[in-house]
Amino acid sequence: MRHPYKTPVTIPTHNPVAKGTLRKILRDAEISVQALIDLARSAAGVPESH
Repeated sequence: MRHPYKTPVTIPTHNPVAKGTLRKILRDAEISVQALIDLARSAAGVPESH
């Protein structure tokens, strides 16, 4: 998938993904760690905790 002004992000298919690799992916995708946690909780049906 291509976007006209965003840089592509490569996602590894191995498991587990190293913490540093995941942080780099999030930086490249301009997503915060907290936003990823919130998305994962939402996808799992877990209510947000603030």
